[in-house]
Amino acid sequence: MRRRLLVSMTVITLLGSATGPAMASAPMLSKAKQDGLPAQSCQYCHVSKAPKKDTFKPDDLNERGAWLEAEKTKQKAKAVDVKWLKDYPGGKEQK
Repeated sequence: MRRRLLVSMTVITLLGSATGPAMASAPMLSKAKQDGLPAQSCQYCHVSKAPKKDTFKPDDLNERGAWLEAEKTKQKAKAVDVKWLKDYPGGKEQK
């Protein structure tokens, strides 16, 4: 699991400039809550409580955020889709 996280973070770091920065927003948090996910703050996907778009670094993502960024790259999407969180690996408590 830890190796997978390191590989994901490396890929995100290498591809970060090609895919653009993560664009989290309050509507994304609201959408996650509407979808029944236990998101209570930005820290659901980020390390900091209030991430800023202009100072974003891939290291600012927690494991869930790194997974979302990897999914964005894998699906060649322009933006993260909150619905992907339903497919996040792990048990119900990890969603």
